[in-house]
Amino acid sequence: MVDKDKRYSISEVSKITGYEPHVLRYYENDFNLDIPRIDSNRRYYTYKEIEQFIYIKELQQKGLTNKQIKLVLESPELVVSGSNEVAATSSEELSIIEDYSSEMVQMLCTRINESIHNNISSKLEETKDEIIDYLDAMLKGRDESEHMDSIRKEKDVLICENARLKMKVKEKSYELAQLKEKMRHLNQKKVPFWKKLFSK
Repeated sequence: MVDKDKRYSISEVSKITGYEPHVLRYYENDFNLDIPRIDSNRRYYTYKEIEQFIYIKELQQKGLTNKQIKLVLESPELVVSGSNEVAATSSEELSIIEDYSSEMVQMLCTRINESIHNNISSKLEETKDEIIDYLDAMLKGRDESEHMDSIRKEKDVLICENARLKMKVKEKSYELAQLKEKMRHLNQKKVPFWKKLFSK
């Protein structure tokens, strides 16, 4: 009798179910069973997991393959129950399961397609958003880069214009100096000779 409130170790479950511990671990992966774990990542089993293993054993004893059992576990709503219980002989049981297998496979394929479609749609949306964000960032960076280039060009133009103006100022200063020199010469020519003698 399995206690509904107790947590069982893998060795205890091995004794209850008749499966070796390594088989229990293998079936956990093979049948995608959700076995609870404590904080230290050690498995523990409740009556729910033990019932699953007992159910798997019953289905194996009725002649079902692990693939068929996996389908039964994943789609319990397709398994015959209640008034339509499985017939007595294993060959009849297999034929009933096989009849339902095509429906299960079809349903699973539909579910997988829907899941893939939903996943792809969401991934495409995420990717689209990422691409838009990336392009926005690139354009913003380019705009900033173009703005900086424009500022640099304007600065270069101003530096060149400043240098040109400085040259003009020097030229004008030189011309002014020449004019002053000419004016001085002209003024000296106008002064009478005797004034030039006494001015020295």
